[in-house]
Amino acid sequence: MKRIVQKVFLMAFTLPLFIGTCWGQSKSVTPAIDPQAEEIMQALNEQKKKVIKASIEIADTMDEVLKTGQKIQYSHIRKLKVSEPKQFWIESTGDITNTTLWKDDKTFTLLDRTNNAYSQVAAPGTIDETMDMLVDKYGVTTPLADLLTDDLYSVLMKNAKTCRYLGLHYTDGIKCHHIAATQKNIDWQIWVDAGDVPQLRKIVITYKQRPGSPQYVAVLKTFKELDQVPEDTFAFKAPEGAQKISFLPVKKGTKKASE
Repeated sequence: MKRIVQKVFLMAFTLPLFIGTCWGQSKSVTPAIDPQAEEIMQALNEQKKKVIKASIEIADTMDEVLKTGQKIQYSHIRKLKVSEPKQFWIESTGDITNTTLWKDDKTFTLLDRTNNAYSQVAAPGTIDETMDMLVDKYGVTTPLADLLTDDLYSVLMKNAKTCRYLGLHYTDGIKCHHIAATQKNIDWQIWVDAGDVPQLRKIVITYKQRPGSPQYVAVLKTFKELDQVPEDTFAFKAPEGAQKISFLPVKKGTKKASE
């Protein structure tokens, strides 16, 4: 029974990384990067570095492609609170995943609310270090992992073969800079707020090498910078009757769950 719960637990937790570490770098080719797109991406990165504490809500969808070729779309709401450089809290609610994540100064905790099961691993490092550890050691990724990175530019651009500026377009009624890029195995688009603050408003990833080219879409619903976040936000308290299980390290040579 414990093995079954653990399998369901990890399936509920494992989601695609946005962009940065999903796919290997292709053979060295000079990328075709639009200077205007480059400038906006750099501005977005600098703005991200300024945000130390924030509360964020994102609505996302992901496609499943059936053997018949039919696409089925699943939806989630992700609520996030972050206090750089080490702490975050993420609550995911939706069709597939109903989990809550806590990262304080010492420990990372995942609670699968559907199965009332949780797991903990030591995580004394920064947010970036914790994300890397979870992928490398356990083969799992966290929702919104790339949005938590302290170098968003590198995550988005390091494997780009082309990156184009498409003009001013709208998402959720907000005028945005629309940028589209290609990589070896995926294409991605982002919408960056064209107002005074270059905020990421929407991202679309197309997994073009997978059957049916499924898409992942995330839209920023709310974003608020905070002066303080209560410390107990990042402290896990086990629900009544919750079962504690262990993450199993991936075997050497095993592909990451996101690949």
